[in-house]
Amino acid sequence: MITPTTPTDPLVEVLATRLRLIDLVAWQRIATWAEQSELSFEDLRLLLALALKTDDGPAAVSELADLAGFSLDVAYPAIHRLRGRGYLREERRQYALNREGQELVAMLDGAHREGIQAYVDQLSPDETRRLDAAFGIAR
Repeated sequence: MITPTTPTDPLVEVLATRLRLIDLVAWQRIATWAEQSELSFEDLRLLLALALKTDDGPAAVSELADLAGFSLDVAYPAIHRLRGRGYLREERRQYALNREGQELVAMLDGAHREGIQAYVDQLSPDETRRLDAAFGIAR
């Protein structure tokens, strides 16, 4: 059996460490928001899949299940819960976010950005300057 190796590139290591911290803070906010919105983990994953499909129009449950990374047995109840709560529209057995669903996803994006902001807020001025320089941000 071959054991996968991890990259030894210093940039990869630095980004992996930072992204792990950013993800932790951001997903804490998302998890709290999901609990307050009474969304299950499956509902949340399906919302993210639907958000990816927004520009492509309605999608079949099988496509959304693939995007969300779970089986049809899990996808159908989540679709029915989200539709029952008024977040989806159905067109010929295909689903898309309606206005309320789009607003819900916008709130999800807001929770994610709040988490990233919380991470950025704890950076030292020197770290902020280095990241600004690394990403070519002019303030």
